[in-house]
Amino acid sequence: MIFSILFSIFFLTGFSNNPEPMDRWIVELQPQGGKCLQEWWAAREFQSPAIFMKELPVDNWVVIQIAKHHSAEIEQLPCVRKLYIDQKIEWRNTAPNDPGYVNQENLDLIGMEKAWDVSQGGLTARGDTIVIALIDDGFQLNHEDLLANIWVNRDEIPNDGSDNDDNGYDDDYFGLNITTGTDVHQNLEHGTNVAGIAGARGNNSKGISGINWRVKLMLISGADFESDLIEAYEYVVDMRKRYRLTNGDKGAFVVTTNLSAGIDLAFGVDHPLWCEMYDKLGEEGILSVSAVTNTNIDVDVLGDMPTTCSSPFLITVADVDLTDSHLGGFGAENVDIAAPGHGSISTGKTNAYKVFDGTSASAPHVSGTIALMYSTPCTFFLDGIDSDPKSIAEKVRDIIFATGDENNSLQDITATGKRLQTDAAMQETIQGACETTSIEDVHIISISPNPPEENEVRAFFEIRGDTSTAYFELYTATGALINHYPLTQAEWTQGYLRVNTQPLPAGIYFLTIHNKKARATAKIFVY
Repeated sequence: MIFSILFSIFFLTGFSNNPEPMDRWIVELQPQGGKCLQEWWAAREFQSPAIFMKELPVDNWVVIQIAKHHSAEIEQLPCVRKLYIDQKIEWRNTAPNDPGYVNQENLDLIGMEKAWDVSQGGLTARGDTIVIALIDDGFQLNHEDLLANIWVNRDEIPNDGSDNDDNGYDDDYFGLNITTGTDVHQNLEHGTNVAGIAGARGNNSKGISGINWRVKLMLISGADFESDLIEAYEYVVDMRKRYRLTNGDKGAFVVTTNLSAGIDLAFGVDHPLWCEMYDKLGEEGILSVSAVTNTNIDVDVLGDMPTTCSSPFLITVADVDLTDSHLGGFGAENVDIAAPGHGSISTGKTNAYKVFDGTSASAPHVSGTIALMYSTPCTFFLDGIDSDPKSIAEKVRDIIFATGDENNSLQDITATGKRLQTDAAMQETIQGACETTSIEDVHIISISPNPPEENEVRAFFEIRGDTSTAYFELYTATGALINHYPLTQAEWTQGYLRVNTQPLPAGIYFLTIHNKKARATAKIFVY
């Protein structure tokens, strides 16, 4: 034992004759122990409860609480190897500052604060702007909590009466009204409600938060008939295909569609063109989400559209209330998963906020989660997105099903028996792919110290073969590139890169080393 007496009472004030605030420090002692620190301590007659000293359960480490001006003296003691501030940690359940968020029990049910610890949405790790296509009756375009997240077609000149992007529609700037062929949407409640669940602007001190704080909502209205719906889906396919073929210069990076509507008592075999659209969307990497009927029936027996379409790229969603109990339609074969519906809080028209019930609310919880998963900071999660986009869509779907929360009320009446669990899905996007990961002959051996000390970490690396193109990049947890580090000859010789963390706010960062097609990534924790 380094100290025979361990004090456990903490006071943030100093001596009675010295009002100077106290700081906590972590001290590493020389292997022989801390005799000189004990002597220094005793000479100043430091004692509990005014002063605190404790041995840590790690060899030669102690924590002390003293006035800051004493730190320089301690650092010069011969038995002291290192001294640094004992910083208070912050619990990272990321909560938005929107005043109505406190009432959004639906988001609490699926673990949104932990999901937002990974990402709050908006961009992929490589910088694509993520888009959700909402097919609904109408929307309040200028709602205070939606306007900043509304997608616009930047290849179209608004209100000039021309088809500037040659996609067959004039002035589809704010999305598309299928009935009129323009971007003028009726200001209706249902679509506005759906939009708020998936993508109400988060952390803007207004209203509520959506699943995604930042995302782009492609608004498509006026699809009142099956033929209109097919046209709406074709519009989405065309926009994603344009994005792929132009390397992101045109179109939109749509990752999911949401349809909170359908036809009761109908089967997919009788609507082949409609059902085929989901495969067509899937080939472009787009997952589609639809709401199951709210009627308490077995859709496997009595039918429901599009629930009974057999496409692997369609996710059908049932309803659970805030007690996590199932309501409405079900089907062990055709209903995939459930999500919060009854009791959800969302945006309403005329800048309102309201309770939004039923499977219409459940579906955008899932489509919103899909979009959020695409914003994972893991660079490798989207590997192959250009060459094989449907494989990424399949991966996202499989993660949603695998990480759902087992629910007794859903057993034997849904295909998975689970309810959406967004935080678990987001964690899965970084497990095994964003942890220290290597491809081919590139390795990040370690990050040390991690968290950093004295505003610096060292990234120890190994590269085999030709190293002429190697470099490092540092990304935020939202996928934004912070810095680019060409490797110098000195760094090659010493085998590590110094990263200055002083400018970085507290958070999780991803350091990636690139060499041709080989990459490796590791986390840096800044507290």
